[in-house]
Amino acid sequence: MKNANTSRLGGFTLIELLVVVLIIGILAGVALPQYQTAVAKSRLAAVIPNVKSMANSLEMYYLANGAYPPDANEDFGFEVDLPKSCTSRTTTSGIYCPNNDVYDLLDYGAPSVFGGNSKAKVGYTIWLQNSNQPGLHQCVAVTSDKTANSVCKSMGGVPSSKQTATYSRTALGGDTTSYDLP
Repeated sequence: MKNANTSRLGGFTLIELLVVVLIIGILAGVALPQYQTAVAKSRLAAVIPNVKSMANSLEMYYLANGAYPPDANEDFGFEVDLPKSCTSRTTTSGIYCPNNDVYDLLDYGAPSVFGGNSKAKVGYTIWLQNSNQPGLHQCVAVTSDKTANSVCKSMGGVPSSKQTATYSRTALGGDTTSYDLP
């Protein structure tokens, strides 16, 4: 008669394999949403410095000219610092980049700067100093995208009742929710 201990040395039982697969599945289910949020945050983090730079450029333009440039497809006198592969870097209309980044200066005439990532469905808006909401920073997320909304909430954002960027709906591909940032 074989010893019960020696018969188990050769392999695993079906129950043991199922338990291991179940544990791996649970860990993957917990880790995947966190990974998606981290990727969306990194895409937004790449946009924020560009939005701040554009806002500073528009403030300098305002100081020099007494008004912001018109919202148009015309060259407004200086180029914003974006990769050369981005379109329309010398205008205030929509700027599209190959990495899914999108920008808009003077959102339909509103004194604000918007930047976002259409793949991550999240964006960032700064209201210029000579607007009805001077210095307000907002995170913008597609309403139906849980990951994008969790990014805005993780930045300390609270749902906004103030005016929001109109262009963000077009750029991000859906109805958006704006969050006022601290």
